[in-house]
Amino acid sequence: MILMRYCKDGGAEFISHLDMLKNFGRTFARAKIAVKYSAGYHPHMLVYMSAPIGVGIKSYSEYCVVDTDETAEEFKRKFNLYSQSGIKCTAAWETDSKKGVASDIVKAQYLIKGINDFEPKEISDLDEFIITARDGSEKNVRNLIYSIEKADGGIRCVLGFGNGLRVEKFVEKLVGFYGGDDIDITKEEGLTADGRPFEESKCQ
Repeated sequence: MILMRYCKDGGAEFISHLDMLKNFGRTFARAKIAVKYSAGYHPHMLVYMSAPIGVGIKSYSEYCVVDTDETAEEFKRKFNLYSQSGIKCTAAWETDSKKGVASDIVKAQYLIKGINDFEPKEISDLDEFIITARDGSEKNVRNLIYSIEKADGGIRCVLGFGNGLRVEKFVEKLVGFYGGDDIDITKEEGLTADGRPFEESKCQ
């Protein structure tokens, strides 16, 4: 099996999670990467992806495990030769497990641009940060805001990932507080509970 880290930008950030899986299938077919399939009446590719991010969010830290006998070097070479513009395998490792891509990444580091200037300490000092969930209920997610600082012309923050706080909701709240337009969100790293990059904790 191969653990792949890949990026989505240059327009590929608008491909949904489900369509990304279909996109991978076409890329594997063009590249002649032999991916194993499940047994049964409705076989599917044995590809395991990290939790989805919102459409329109660029990312340089997406992961998936592909059940194939390719070497890491050959997989990366073939994938990048045939992948769609904006989707690139940036690293690949050979593995014998699914490596927890859907469960072990519980934090993410983002760079957010377009929000009007404010002092990040104003957010850090809050006891509550209330967002409205999809079902209309209100939820305090202050415990899922791990860090926030000014950086690279925007705000760099570490937030909970896949556990109740979507970065879009976080940004929506900040824009409500401070204003902003032409918002740009980039996921820079997927992190484990101890704050380390996923690949650092899994691929040593």
